[in-house]
Amino acid sequence: MTPRKRPFHFESRVEQESLLLVEGIEYARFFTAIAHQLNRTDLQIVTVGGKDNFRSFLASTLSKSDNFSQLRRLGIVRDADNSAQSTLQSLQNALVHAQLPAPSRVWVPEQAGHLTVSLAILPDGSSQGNLEDLCIRSIESSPDSTCVDQYVQCRVNAGAQIANNRLAKSKVYAYLAIGRDSAEPGLRLGEAAEAGVWDWNSSAFQRIRDFLQNL
Repeated sequence: MTPRKRPFHFESRVEQESLLLVEGIEYARFFTAIAHQLNRTDLQIVTVGGKDNFRSFLASTLSKSDNFSQLRRLGIVRDADNSAQSTLQSLQNALVHAQLPAPSRVWVPEQAGHLTVSLAILPDGSSQGNLEDLCIRSIESSPDSTCVDQYVQCRVNAGAQIANNRLAKSKVYAYLAIGRDSAEPGLRLGEAAEAGVWDWNSSAFQRIRDFLQNL
């Protein structure tokens, strides 16, 4: 019996001319939802299993995979976390180690031979933060944002301790806790994307939409 393929896991084979690498499963589900909205059915989306695995994946897995020579466009998405510049340098080092094109700037493709590589660092390429920060920005102009802020502040006033680097994540899951329209309460980030919770037409997502469209 042929083993069943696990969604978003790389099975040692490049299947499309365009490939997007992301940190984990929820990220893969999130970006697949955007790609679907953009009608990008030709984009292969793969998780590397964590932000610390890009270097080994690029050098030991992707570069040695079947059909690698047929790959034309490679996109990589990572969270900035504490420093967008440090994250950029880490990705550049990983690409150089794998002997792949290494962009000098976020969002700006670098081409060498048959392959063009593009990097996206969330939330915007320069700020600290992550995918949750990007999602929170997409609801900032809605009444929901005020409700979320008031709830989080209420919890802080009641003694909850929320680290700055966890604040956006806390806000996202507060927002998702009650459900949205047909979406069930308590969805995870990628599940919410699949359920249509996020407004892809928000200006907050425009840069990442352009990034995916150009892969």
